[in-house]
Amino acid sequence: MDVVEYQAKVEALAEDILTDKQLAIDYDRKRQENREALRILREQSQKAKPNSTQSTTAVNMGDFFIQLPLPKALKMMEDAQSELDKAIDDVRQRLKAKVKLLGELEGDERLASVAKAMDLKSVSGQELYGISRK
Repeated sequence: MDVVEYQAKVEALAEDILTDKQLAIDYDRKRQENREALRILREQSQKAKPNSTQSTTAVNMGDFFIQLPLPKALKMMEDAQSELDKAIDDVRQRLKAKVKLLGELEGDERLASVAKAMDLKSVSGQELYGISRK
């Protein structure tokens, strides 16, 4: 591989990394807005009387608003929240792999050690409970 091909490959990978970082930021903003909306809907559902007009809410669906029952709106928002969580996790996993590959391509030991540290997995609640029980 000549220098020009190598440099082009490194630049393309770096561009992909920056694009994925921005995508993760955008997804996180949406997740935060969604979380705020969920909190407001939950407050409304606690205050609303069953089978009344207060038990509906207007939900923005693109260019228009739709009147939906609170439980259905809550379910839709919770589903959207879980989809955003999965999308963010997918982007982060892709970022880890790309950063590791970039470190290998560049031969940068510091970047390679950062990528190796990014491979660490957090302990789940069940695992933590199992550790504390022993």
